[in-house]
Amino acid sequence: MISEGVLDSIIETNSHEAMSMAKQASIIIIPALIADFIILLILKKIVRIKFKLFIPITIYVLILSYLIYCLVNYTALTPDIKRGFYKASDSIIRKCYPAVLANLAYILTSYASTDIYSDTHEIEKFNQAVILPPNKPNNDLIVFIMGESSLVSRYSAYGYHQQTTPFMTNIFSQNGGCIIPNSHSAAALTRDSIPMTLSFNVPESNDNLFDNKSIIEMAKFNHYKTYWLASAGQRIQGTFNTKYGFIARKSDVITFSEDLLDISLSQLLKDTLQKDNSPKKFIFVHLRGSHQPYKGYDEVDKLALPDAEAYDLTIHHTDRTIKALYDVINKYSNNYTIIYTSDHGEIVNVGHGIGDNIDQFLIPFMFISTNQRYNCQFIESFRGPNGYLSGLMNKYILSNLLGYEIDPAILNKEKNNDRVFMPNSSVMPFLEVLNKH
Repeated sequence: MISEGVLDSIIETNSHEAMSMAKQASIIIIPALIADFIILLILKKIVRIKFKLFIPITIYVLILSYLIYCLVNYTALTPDIKRGFYKASDSIIRKCYPAVLANLAYILTSYASTDIYSDTHEIEKFNQAVILPPNKPNNDLIVFIMGESSLVSRYSAYGYHQQTTPFMTNIFSQNGGCIIPNSHSAAALTRDSIPMTLSFNVPESNDNLFDNKSIIEMAKFNHYKTYWLASAGQRIQGTFNTKYGFIARKSDVITFSEDLLDISLSQLLKDTLQKDNSPKKFIFVHLRGSHQPYKGYDEVDKLALPDAEAYDLTIHHTDRTIKALYDVINKYSNNYTIIYTSDHGEIVNVGHGIGDNIDQFLIPFMFISTNQRYNCQFIESFRGPNGYLSGLMNKYILSNLLGYEIDPAILNKEKNNDRVFMPNSSVMPFLEVLNKH
């Protein structure tokens, strides 16, 4: 069975990622369709079975209509369906006909469900974890850089034998910086991970995405101007990119580079900081990073690492991108905080959103601030008792940086409940996934 996460990513992301995920789905769907056709051909031409379709099709349609009626009116799915979220209704079909019918039906209902993310009105309610009113923020500029498909064990900053990240090693080893070990994402797919960073969305439910202010809206509430800068490969169009597009469209400014290579984002950031004199800025930067196909690198990376494989070259390009972004920030601000992490990891040369392989969750996390209040101990305070810093903590870290206090009881409860959202839409304790490998 193709995971729901992969199917969602075909519909609920940009065309670049959709094509990559569609390749995974087609490996199962296309052979299954061919097999169906061959079987029917054998039955008709060789066995010569005569099909009397009217009666079985009539019965089938009546039964299906009755099941749909029950789903809409008498099940636990009723609130979701009435809200326009139809995907959960495919669960029965996915169990019975997983190869072709269920996958195509799920893609169709996923497409029909994207309208639930099209609302751009400001959400009024804060999450219950947020203590109001907010304090006067100490950071003039907060830049959160989200990498893509970045596996931490391929970073020389974390011990990899190839020198893939010399610039990041230097930047985040300075005074006020830290290279945080043992970090993991909240999910193995972009569409699930980013909402759990930039909103109070949790693995068990999407309710908080619609009911509570996102980090973008919280920043605006506390007098930050908000920016969403992304590479051309992460472009948001219409109601696609649904889940994280729903959050992105709340930003004051949304801008995409013209170049697929991430290094061009530094010019986009420079233009932003040069032209806008807003005293407080929150900037989210979304990289193309190391997403398949591994083409996010150039000749400079190949010259630096002539014997490296393509995936390592994309990590090196990310390293150069972070250096270029850092140089711009350092030039235009003397009161800033920078976070670099990734939406998820990668099973190198395979992909992500597949099964329970731990590599698709293991990510880097790096931090630097000119504000002494926000140091390495500040980040470490969000680490769980299992020894790992979860991507679920990103929202709380950003809330603090934006001037908001978090209810300690709720924060501790979350730190003690380290879990991940799996590609098949189940929720598992992180250590259970880790210990399998």
